[in-house]
Amino acid sequence: MHHWTKRLFALAAPLLLTGCLWGPGKFTSDLTLRKDGNFVLDYRGELVLQIPEDQNTGPWTDAKAKCADAGKVRACTKAEVADQRTAYEKKRQEAEQMAKMFGLPGLDDESNRAFAAKLSKYAGWRSVTYRGHGVFDVDYHFEGRATQDFLFPALPDNDLLLPFIAIRRRADGSVLVTAPAFTGGAGPMAARMGGLPEGSKTDMVSHAQGRFTVVTDGEILTNNSEDGAAPHPIGRQLHWDIGAASNKIPETLIRL
Repeated sequence: MHHWTKRLFALAAPLLLTGCLWGPGKFTSDLTLRKDGNFVLDYRGELVLQIPEDQNTGPWTDAKAKCADAGKVRACTKAEVADQRTAYEKKRQEAEQMAKMFGLPGLDDESNRAFAAKLSKYAGWRSVTYRGHGVFDVDYHFEGRATQDFLFPALPDNDLLLPFIAIRRRADGSVLVTAPAFTGGAGPMAARMGGLPEGSKTDMVSHAQGRFTVVTDGEILTNNSEDGAAPHPIGRQLHWDIGAASNKIPETLIRL
C-alpha cells in the first residue's frame, strides 16, 4: 500500500464513515501511453456519488419506519416513528454537512443536476448526465503528456477524492499507473484497503464494475494484471476486469 494512499484514506475517514464519496460504477476505461510521453485517457460509464442507502431515498416519510419483534414485522408506534425520524434526519444532516465540507454535491436531485451542468464545462468531459440516486452517466476523453502527475477525475470544488486513475512520473523517466478506486465490492472498501482500523463500520461499498485497459509502446517493467501483457498493434496491452470479487488495485510501471 502506497503511503500517499494511506494518508488519503486517513483524511477520507469521516466521509467513509458517513458513506459519502465519489466512486466508479459500471464503466469501460482505456489508457494509451506512448513512449514519447503522450497519453490518451477515456472513461465511459457511471460516476457514482456513494450515498448511504438509507439516505438515498429522499427526505423522511413515515413509510420509512420499520419495526419488528423477534423478526416479525409489525406496525410502529407513534413514539417509534418519531425516534426513527429524528435519527434519519440527523444522519442525513450530518451527511449533507460532510459533503458540503469536502465540496460534494448535496443529497437532492437539484444539486446533482447543477453539478452535472458545471462539470460538463470542464475540459475532457464530453457528456455528463445525472440519472438519479447519486449516479451520473459520463463520457470523458483527455489527451495529455506524462511529464507530471495526473489524476482522474479532477472535480470542481472537490477538496478530497479517491483517484480512479493516477499517472505518476518517476525521476528515471518511468511512469507508474495505478487505479486506486478500481476495486471490488466485497466488504467495506476503506477497511479492506488499510485506511481504517479493522472492524470499522462504514456504509461505503464499491460499485465498480468494468474493465481497465492500458496500451503502450513503452517497456512494461511490472504489472499485477491477471493475464499479463498481450500483443497490441501499438505495442503491448494489459487489462484488469473489476467486479465484486476484485481485491487488488490495478498497477503497472512502464519505462518510456
